[in-house]
Amino acid sequence: MPLTVEGTTAPGFERVAEVFGAGGDAPAQCCAYLDGKPVVDLWRGQPEDAIQVVFSATKGATAACANLLVQRGRLDLDAPVTDYWPEYGRRGKESTLVRWVLTHRAGVLAPEPGLTFDDVTDWATVTEALAAAEPAWQPGTAYGYHAQSFGWLVGELVRRVDGRGLGRFFAEEIAAPARADFWIGLPESEEHRLAEVVTEAPDVPEGMGDVDMSAFIGPYLMTAFTLNGAIPDDAVKAAADRRYRAAGIGASGGVSDARGLARMYAWLLDEFTPETIADILRPETQGPDRVLSTPAFPVEQRFGRGFVVHPHHDPTVDATTFGHEGVGGTTAFADPARRLAFGYTTTQVVPGPPGIDERVKPIIGAVYDALD
Repeated sequence: MPLTVEGTTAPGFERVAEVFGAGGDAPAQCCAYLDGKPVVDLWRGQPEDAIQVVFSATKGATAACANLLVQRGRLDLDAPVTDYWPEYGRRGKESTLVRWVLTHRAGVLAPEPGLTFDDVTDWATVTEALAAAEPAWQPGTAYGYHAQSFGWLVGELVRRVDGRGLGRFFAEEIAAPARADFWIGLPESEEHRLAEVVTEAPDVPEGMGDVDMSAFIGPYLMTAFTLNGAIPDDAVKAAADRRYRAAGIGASGGVSDARGLARMYAWLLDEFTPETIADILRPETQGPDRVLSTPAFPVEQRFGRGFVVHPHHDPTVDATTFGHEGVGGTTAFADPARRLAFGYTTTQVVPGPPGIDERVKPIIGAVYDALD
């Protein structure tokens, strides 16, 4: 049974509420800003102020921190990482560029096996282990989704340059001025607002239960997504652990809502210069993703300065966007040409490959229909 939709839409955006309401019975939120002003602010099945783990949409927030430092002249994209983090220059990583870290070309997917979930809560333990790690491929020669290590690699560059940890830098330099409820390291005082995420198992076609699924799991996949066994392979199980939400995991542990995601990207559209946005929108990856691809299921992603470029939300919409999705439905992006910022969250996680969730595509389409 469809849940009751609450919230507001600006004149001309009423159909977005209709499409959002027809999108299923899972608790969800949807928010859009146009030229810095809210035009869609909707929720269903949960309190207005509910927040949740947004998984890899956190990478967009982490990338935003690094890009601010680049724009301010404090971090050079084409400098070696060792200019800022000397200890990183070991085991074939000596010439790794900052730009490669942001675009998943560093090859450092995880430390050596042996870290525990408790170790993950200590920033220095993880960054020291990553600095000592051997890359999975020669840095700069290929790319593969740094599912967990991205947060520590980029976050440590932020810390080395600025002195503040990733979570504090983000809170003070982005979340506060953007008026975004978004944390990389959730304070205990906000835990009462947390909405639990649950997994909706996908339907398995008849006969598929006997298929060998190993052909769909790449050789680096579990290494990248579990930090070599330190983090549970079940994202929902990890999100249910207070340690995960509090640790400041810059790749997947952020907590926000649709409003916070949209407000962040609306603020970035004003804060980023045209030159910064133009470089972000220039994809720096092509071909198969070494982590996500297998011979049976090739995956290509386009990254620019840490953001996913041109998210595939609707092939009928002519839009050049930057943002980042999160596992199971979370969607967030900015469209600089239209001055649009969009955020969507849902507590019902549907496992699947990267890309904007099928449940949110019609909603995005309705937003663009209103613009056009």
